[in-house]
Amino acid sequence: MPIHSAHRKHHREPFPAPPSPALYRNIAYTFVGVTVVIVVAALWVSSVRAVVTIRATRQPVTVNATVDVARVPGQGQLPGRVVQGVFEKIQEFTVSSSVGRSENSIATGKVRITNDYSKAQPLIKTTRLLTADGRLYRINDSVNVPAGGTVDVEAYADERGAQFEFTQKTKFTIPGLAVSLQKMIYAESVSPFAGGTQSVKILAQEDLDKAQKELEVSVLDQAKKTLFAEVADSAFTQTVYLVKTLETKSSVKPGEEAERFLMSLKLDVTGVFYPREDMEELVKSRLSERIPEGRDITSYDPAKTVFSVERVDVKNESASIGLTAEVQTKLGDKSPDLPKDLILGLSIDEAEQKLEVVEGIESASIIVKPSWVRRLPTLKDHVTFEVE
Repeated sequence: MPIHSAHRKHHREPFPAPPSPALYRNIAYTFVGVTVVIVVAALWVSSVRAVVTIRATRQPVTVNATVDVARVPGQGQLPGRVVQGVFEKIQEFTVSSSVGRSENSIATGKVRITNDYSKAQPLIKTTRLLTADGRLYRINDSVNVPAGGTVDVEAYADERGAQFEFTQKTKFTIPGLAVSLQKMIYAESVSPFAGGTQSVKILAQEDLDKAQKELEVSVLDQAKKTLFAEVADSAFTQTVYLVKTLETKSSVKPGEEAERFLMSLKLDVTGVFYPREDMEELVKSRLSERIPEGRDITSYDPAKTVFSVERVDVKNESASIGLTAEVQTKLGDKSPDLPKDLILGLSIDEAEQKLEVVEGIESASIIVKPSWVRRLPTLKDHVTFEVE
């Protein structure tokens, strides 16, 4: 048998060669580069800001509210006075709206009597005047026409009817005089003759309504003066009235024939008096509370606010006044309707186009800083809205 040595020789794997220094440098450079990119990106993201200027459309909003007035005001109430009275008036009115029928009447006019004779000529009342076509008229009064002079006098037709009306100048003879005098003493019309027919008027509801409105104005005007004198306090510069009609009467009923009629009206009038300036301030506060969230008031005209008495307690001198006001509003700077999410990260042009189709926005312009950046930031808090 072969003889083996007691110790077998062991074979070892060689150690790998250590990496070269260039590899470590590349890794380090890469890490530094990535870090720089991340830092730069973070700085860019944190430094980009956008200001969005919105020109908002103005929209009217109607607001209803209630204000309490009391002689001894409590919290949230206005100081004021509440006074009441009953007022009445009767007045005569003319029927004008409806014509029922026509009937014959007496035509009237004026004539000038001329005397070319050498003596004065007296003429008694009802002296006849005759036209060339045979129509007969009479004078209203006795006159004495001087020689070589003239006298004007009213005259009327001897019969009823439209055939006695005329507008052209007409000459009359005086048949009661001697034939020899009729050429020297004569008459001529100096005005048209009218009234040969008259319309018989019928009272219509329109006449009653018109009369009632006129009476209401007159009675209410007197009531305002009386109630204001009772308050006698110059601090209360504005008033709202509660008017109730107690009674309306007419001497003629609708459908009846009449030229004139009497109407009476009785009103119960309550006046609520308060300071104008205090009311305007309180109204502004109430309007602000009732404007939709995210909208700002751009204009409010107190003169266009409509007030009405909703509740009144004359004994305790307290009342509730309802008001209706129309205000112009626009989107506010912090309105939830301003869509930041819609424009984050978009280019300036795209963002402006998207905003301009949003309801309530008329136009939009965007400035991004730094100026070389052409896209909006992606962070909400880096976008600011300014509403004009």
